[in-house]
Amino acid sequence: MRFSEHLLTDASGLPILRSFHSTVEPSKRGHREHHHTECELSLLLSGSGIYAVDGREYTFSAGDVFLFGSNEAHCITEITEGLDLLNFQFEPRLLWEHPENTELLSLFTHRSKQYSHRIARGDEELNRILLEMERENAHRAVGQAVQVKCLLFSALVHILRRYDYVDPLPLSIRTATTDSLSRAIRYINEHLETPLTLKEIAEVACMTPTYFSAVFKRFNGVSPWEYITIKRVERAVEMLKTTTLSKLEIAAQCGFSSSSNFYKSFYHVTGKRPTDYIDR
Repeated sequence: MRFSEHLLTDASGLPILRSFHSTVEPSKRGHREHHHTECELSLLLSGSGIYAVDGREYTFSAGDVFLFGSNEAHCITEITEGLDLLNFQFEPRLLWEHPENTELLSLFTHRSKQYSHRIARGDEELNRILLEMERENAHRAVGQAVQVKCLLFSALVHILRRYDYVDPLPLSIRTATTDSLSRAIRYINEHLETPLTLKEIAEVACMTPTYFSAVFKRFNGVSPWEYITIKRVERAVEMLKTTTLSKLEIAAQCGFSSSSNFYKSFYHVTGKRPTDYIDR
């Protein structure tokens, strides 16, 4: 397997978009769910196989495009021909931080009965946009961040216009709400190692805990606690790869209150054990 990754970050240094390019040999794979806070857009460059998504199975081949919401369980269970896969993972806040982009969020919040996770087969225009987005994200040219976002929005607009995947239900978002959510997300990511409480995060957002939880899940697809757990596990994965700290030291520095909570959360999010990353 070959794998490469490129990151796009916001002004605070937090990742907002990742592009992955991987090649995998033919194989049968166990059903290993993994969870992340980002939405995901995937392009099959070559190969064929089966994608399992929430109890459904989709066959795939070169030129197919898939779209998943945040924390929407999915995995490739079989590769029948060598796979060349291009993935983009992006935080939902890219779609709700600015009012002019919120219409794109309807692809995740107001799906019609016709919606299919396999968005398109052989859509040459959509394929072109995604390949251009990968090239832009891989090269640190002037205006890179702006161009990558524009290409992402172009891809989502293309899907909205060409496919009957969204019910005509407008999503109204007030700027004050998005500002509050942005503050809360920054606060969470800056305090992952501390024993966060829903009450303190809601206070940062100037909302009641109940209302904050409802708004957070509506716009991010995961609850505040799911978001915190996934981000803590992602930080732990990075530390396992880049430090010589013990698993217990990493668990403590990532905000887990006990080793049992760490191991349980780690497996739920990644489908693997911490030792798997150390061995690799």
